[in-house]
Amino acid sequence: MMDALGADAARLQEDVLIGGASPPSMARLLAQASRRHFGAGSPIYAAGAAADCFYLLLEGEVELVSPLGSRRAVRAGRFGEEAASAAHAYLTGAFAVADTTVLCLPRAAMQALARANPLLQTDLLLSLTSHLAGETLARAPLPAKPPAPGYRRHAAPGWLLVIVLALLTLAFGARLGIGDGGVIFLAIFAATVAMWICNLVDDYIPALFALLATLLTGLVPVPVVLSGFASDGFLMALSTLALGTVVVSSGLGYRVMLLLLRRLPNRQRWHNLGLFATGLVLTPIIPTANGRIALLGPFYADMVDNLRMERRGRAATRLALSCFSGGTLFSAIFITSKSVNFAVFGLLSPQGQDHFQGMAWLQAALVTAAVLLLAHVAAAVSGCRNAERPQLPAARVAQQCALLGPLTSREWAALGGIGFMVVGIVTSSLHKVQAPWLGFAMLFGLLLCGTLDKKELKEQVDWTFLLYLSGITGIVAAFNHLGLDRALGAHLPALGDSMREHFGLFVLLLYLLINLVRLAAPSNAVTVILATILMPLAQVNGVNEWLVGFIILVFSEAWWLPYQCSYYLQLQELNRGAPLYDEARFLWLNALLNLARLLAVYAAFPWWHLLGIR
Repeated sequence: MMDALGADAARLQEDVLIGGASPPSMARLLAQASRRHFGAGSPIYAAGAAADCFYLLLEGEVELVSPLGSRRAVRAGRFGEEAASAAHAYLTGAFAVADTTVLCLPRAAMQALARANPLLQTDLLLSLTSHLAGETLARAPLPAKPPAPGYRRHAAPGWLLVIVLALLTLAFGARLGIGDGGVIFLAIFAATVAMWICNLVDDYIPALFALLATLLTGLVPVPVVLSGFASDGFLMALSTLALGTVVVSSGLGYRVMLLLLRRLPNRQRWHNLGLFATGLVLTPIIPTANGRIALLGPFYADMVDNLRMERRGRAATRLALSCFSGGTLFSAIFITSKSVNFAVFGLLSPQGQDHFQGMAWLQAALVTAAVLLLAHVAAAVSGCRNAERPQLPAARVAQQCALLGPLTSREWAALGGIGFMVVGIVTSSLHKVQAPWLGFAMLFGLLLCGTLDKKELKEQVDWTFLLYLSGITGIVAAFNHLGLDRALGAHLPALGDSMREHFGLFVLLLYLLINLVRLAAPSNAVTVILATILMPLAQVNGVNEWLVGFIILVFSEAWWLPYQCSYYLQLQELNRGAPLYDEARFLWLNALLNLARLLAVYAAFPWWHLLGIR
């Protein structure tokens, strides 16, 4: 018995197709395998019979006969591949030419094997086609995977840096005048930041490490550490990501993209303008940059394919920049574009809140917005100059729209979700329901109506991003709970002096400080911490508190490395596998826009003086 089982296992492993499956799959398959014997001339199965078994030839010879009479001998290998496919019946008959022994593998076991090993289904289909065509066909081998980018090729120095930074923080952190708990948390935080900077693991893993280490050390209460999973940002991100999934899977996103291309002139600048304007319209409506990129990203990918742009070419990179900037460049310009804007608004004095409600915020930010817009246009045009011509025949687009037909029920549901969010947010001053709860209600409606099914919720929503977002929210909560924000403020007295005496110098120092801190902390954390410290300081020194809060919002949106920007990670995910845009060029152009943020603030000084904002 053991010898027979050993021989069966060896036969499975030596098969050039099945032998490449994972060891757990092979072990499960062996449990379902059985031997069968057929005498010479005996039928094994007939053409048209239920394809209930896949066979591996152990000894003997088999002949496959098609309904048209063609014959093919099988002296080694496999037959009956129909059982591993969606075909329910055999396409040929099989007969034993001599005394034959086969290893029989049931259909259910083979289909489970194919699901667990996706490439195997293609290989078995080619094997079946070989029997029918009378010649051997095989899948071309996959190209070798390139080495992982960045510091992952040099992981050892990166992990050494993680350890050294943590130890140095433990050794010298007490000199900052904080307690033992704060020093331990700073050591955890330093290790987390080092993992991010060195790109040692996926971005959400360091955030989870920080949560786990903080929980194990008991530095702060559990509800504080895990507050990110119940935060407004988590609910809003989950809701908009789910809505984006429905928009894409229903075909609504593709339909809107086709209508946009159909209405716009067939020129690169108009395609870029259309995508940028779409993001700009969404900016005051969807109060999270992550949500806007979740909706815009699929539009961008479809436009690259439909316009047949060169992959990683300058035209595709320019369109990526338009997509990203449209949804994120003006996050500080509209008070409703990010939840942290309301946090800054809440730090204003009652007089400041009365003054900067409604359109007054936008009016004060107009010059900054204009300079950022000009900087984007200059970066896109000069940095992505190209001679590509969009391949977009009007007749093809019209026919594509015709093939889509009328709006389906799922598309109507997606439109309803978007409309519900827009109307709910615009009328929030009347019903007093916050945007995250509106988003959660919209998500519940999609689930209740079956518009978003369990499989899509599990596979299409980016849960790793949600873990990252919740992780950094918990890190910020722990940071504030331990009083590290106040400790940081105690080391910034020079900023108060420069704010009062040399405001231009203060802006430069603030820009440098924010970019330095942003290497270690997320945008919202930097905004909340610095606004909490500096806005009251501005009031004491006779400087307009809104001005300081707004400048913090503008500068904290700057990022230089992908890990610093959670919503860029969403766009970057589209670029994995078969890249759409040149990431290196995109990052350089983004760096120029970061410098433009400083110029945009300085350029607004005369405008603010004219409005009496000093």
